[in-house]
Amino acid sequence: MNIALILAGGTDPRFQMNVPKQFINVYNRPVIVYTLEAFQRHTEIDAIMVACLDGWQEMVKAYAKQFNITKLQWVIPGGNDGQASARNGIMALKDRCREDDMIILHDSIRPFVSEDIITDSIRVCRLHGMGVAAVRTMDTIMRTQDGKVGTESISRYSIVRIQTPQAYRMDCLLDIHRKAVETGIVGEVDTNSVASRLGEKIYFSKGSDLNLKINTVEDVEMFKALYRMRKETSKDEM
Repeated sequence: MNIALILAGGTDPRFQMNVPKQFINVYNRPVIVYTLEAFQRHTEIDAIMVACLDGWQEMVKAYAKQFNITKLQWVIPGGNDGQASARNGIMALKDRCREDDMIILHDSIRPFVSEDIITDSIRVCRLHGMGVAAVRTMDTIMRTQDGKVGTESISRYSIVRIQTPQAYRMDCLLDIHRKAVETGIVGEVDTNSVASRLGEKIYFSKGSDLNLKINTVEDVEMFKALYRMRKETSKDEM
């Protein structure tokens, strides 16, 4: 069984709108609905769980009914960060899953995830026990302490940018989060960061620059533009 675990537990005080990023309305749909629809459409996804911000769980269930997200089976409380939300989901699923089931963790604020990206994360996970979406960076990278002054140039050829989805076998996920508790690792943004701190080798799957993460108001406008472009392309192909 392949279960999508959608992480929607976060708030960002820097995001200057009156609702959380994952619930911003874009063309009469909340951002999280676009994300849920991507996993609803994917033939290899059997079920969906959402680890959700407190106060919004019933709204997610209502959205699922409104937009026919029939694969949504569970809505649970999220955590204070990506690591905590993932752990909440894993603990809720551990008695429902076999060791070789795959859990595909994905940010609710990456609504443009493609079928190919989801498929490749599952493919790599079948081979290696994990498949973490990543892309090469084309920009020059510098190390900085304060964001104002650079201290060291880092070769872009030795850097990748990590995205979601991040697919893991259930036994691998349980082991990572158990070791994190034992060693006091907390506050990480995602499971990949926990795994790397534990010394795990990270296996990359396909990512994309179009796999946009909505972090700012400007990202919302970018999402709108990409969505309009996709709709126009679809019309031209008909």
